Amino acid sequence: MPRRRAKRTRQIRYSEALAREVCERIARGEVWSRIGGSKGMPDYSTIYYWRGRHPEFAEAYALARAAATEMRADKVLEVAEAATRETVQQDRLHVGSLKWHVSRADGLQKAEHGWKIGANQRLIIEVREFERAWRADGTPYVREVTARPNDGEAR
Repeated sequence: MPRRRAKRTRQIRYSEALAREVCERIARGEVWSRIGGSKGMPDYSTIYYWRGRHPEFAEAYALARAAATEMRADKVLEVAEAATRETVQQDRLHVGSLKWHVSRADGLQKAEHGWKIGANQRLIIEVREFERAWRADGTPYVREVTARPNDGEAR
């Protein structure tokens, strides 16, 4: 039985305008797997081809990915600060996903480009709970409800 060829997608030609649009969308934090191959956008394999064929695109794409990574890192802080008792579970999932993207992108940038972003960088987010309490003399104050584990590190 003869082998059938895989269905081919239309090849999109490289242009500076399209390359700029791709980089702008990546820099805004859009996920390429959702936008690639739709509405005149090249598919993922075309992006890899363009990166190898057009050094100026490869550099712009790397900078766009770095911008998206910084945007996601900022979003972690934003989500953590907006967390409430009712949303903490959803926010943990959101923060965890963002942190994964940031750490993955950092590793990819180091591997692909040899960039020195900083050895052993970690993002640590602590969720602490506080409550209002009253002293014996009746004055209010705020105290931490959950005790932090003593890990012996200087803070």
